[in-house]
Amino acid sequence: MQTLARALIDYDLDLIQIIAAQWDVDLVSQDRAAAAEELAAAIARPEAVKVTWGRLDQDEQQALGDLLIHDGKIPYFHFVRRYGEPRPMGPSRREREKPWLTPENVTEGLYYRGLIVRAFDQTPAGALEVITIPGDLRGLLPQPEVGVAPPGHAVAPPRRLMSPHAIAPDDAATLIAYLRLRKTSARDWLVNAPVETIDRHLRYHDQPSYRALLAHLLYEIHLIDDDELLTAVTTQVNREMARPWLEAARIHQVRSLAEAWLKSDTWNDLAFTPGIEADHWPNDPRVARDGVLAALREVPVEIWWSIDGLIDSVKQNNPDFQRPGGDYSGWYLRDHYSGDIMSGFEYWDSIEGALIRFIIEGPMRWLGLARVARGAFLLTPAGLALLGRADWPSDPDPSPRIRVDEQGVVSVPVELSRYDRTQIARFAAWISAPAPALGDRPDTSAYQYRLTPQALRRVAPEGVTIVQHIIPFLQKLSGQGVPANVVKMLENWHENPREVVVEDVVVIKARDLAAYDRLRRSERINKWLGPQIGPQAHTVKREDFPALLNALRQMGILPLFEGHEKDDWP
Repeated sequence: MQTLARALIDYDLDLIQIIAAQWDVDLVSQDRAAAAEELAAAIARPEAVKVTWGRLDQDEQQALGDLLIHDGKIPYFHFVRRYGEPRPMGPSRREREKPWLTPENVTEGLYYRGLIVRAFDQTPAGALEVITIPGDLRGLLPQPEVGVAPPGHAVAPPRRLMSPHAIAPDDAATLIAYLRLRKTSARDWLVNAPVETIDRHLRYHDQPSYRALLAHLLYEIHLIDDDELLTAVTTQVNREMARPWLEAARIHQVRSLAEAWLKSDTWNDLAFTPGIEADHWPNDPRVARDGVLAALREVPVEIWWSIDGLIDSVKQNNPDFQRPGGDYSGWYLRDHYSGDIMSGFEYWDSIEGALIRFIIEGPMRWLGLARVARGAFLLTPAGLALLGRADWPSDPDPSPRIRVDEQGVVSVPVELSRYDRTQIARFAAWISAPAPALGDRPDTSAYQYRLTPQALRRVAPEGVTIVQHIIPFLQKLSGQGVPANVVKMLENWHENPREVVVEDVVVIKARDLAAYDRLRRSERINKWLGPQIGPQAHTVKREDFPALLNALRQMGILPLFEGHEKDDWP
């Protein structure tokens, strides 16, 4: 804590004398160091401070109160944005313009009274220039009432809400199941752009930044790892860690994902904030995230809160939460829509404000830490626990049953163990994922899978058999509710998988024997014809059909498509 004497000793002698005149002090010393000590001793007295306080206007008193509320110091750029920046002056200009008589702003007026000084404070981000009240004056000033106002304001609860249950564990399990079945790189998912092959499988299926966050967190908690082959990078599921995670209760999965996000140095929320682009991201992700969460710790419990109100409060009270130095000209961020460089504090709403909104509407909502609707949010029990304001919930998961219909469609409730669903995904073909549910009730929607030969074949190399493993597994999860015809269907396929074969083919028929002979004599046509199924008809593999069609046209034959009314054929 810097003392007044230590601050004054760096001033010019004429400036020390100017400050002394403001306090009605006649200095005897003509040596700068001695004069600094003499002045500090004269003004650091309760009666002297009381007189000077009475001479200050309301804005100057408010500025000192603002400093006192913030432990006597505020970052320089933050303070001067609010109270003005003092004009740089040497002895000659000071003598000529006499700024202490008519200060240009609050900062200048307090500076020439010696009530504030510029100093440097050590922070985790390095040295930070601050405006501070000298330590021996701080306790002599009238202390403001310390009443912490909540950051923003409450709003009426929205009428229509998404289910409060966290969806992230469901979609994380889907990503893990996908990686078990396909050789691909999850690194391709860490981008803020659509990846159609996987996005359509997620419950939040149209939000690339959500998918990127989930993939990033799966890497962070080591549920997936990259395997670098000679030709490509493929992502492998870390089965030793993935199984206990998938078997755990939903709230445990939420906690592990949320804490990984909270502590991540490599996930940068700003890089995924809508409307902002950069070639290089200059921010510290942890500093920015911690600043937003610090504001959220002051939001009342069980009350819907305005996002705009929270943003306005942060802008007023802690605008530099992600720029500890208060530098708004050194970051080269671009507006995504116009391409303009966003430099200067005037872009605060487009950068800092947008980041706060994204963190609440994005990660906080996706991870089940906040409910969000119509520009408002409500912290969930998990969100309060992450912020250190409550214990983590410990409610056990329900134990719902799957449903298997007579067509072999398996309906998997979202509340089913994520591990059991990933096992079903191994031997059943994907159909669809449920959309996020509305309302406060538990999510009763279900994933849809279908039992198909292609899916059943996938697990055979791993020693999984239909009779010993798959049928008992389905019976257990369904409460012995697998239809008899489905059991028989699976058993028959196990005994004779080619008992009945269905081929996806096209049939080509000639009008008469002469036309048929013309086709058979053409080597170009004959190579695409499959087995004969009639006197003048053959099957053609569907993938060979375009080549056959080209060959027919080259022969001068335009085939008729029977059974089709549209005219947009190839």
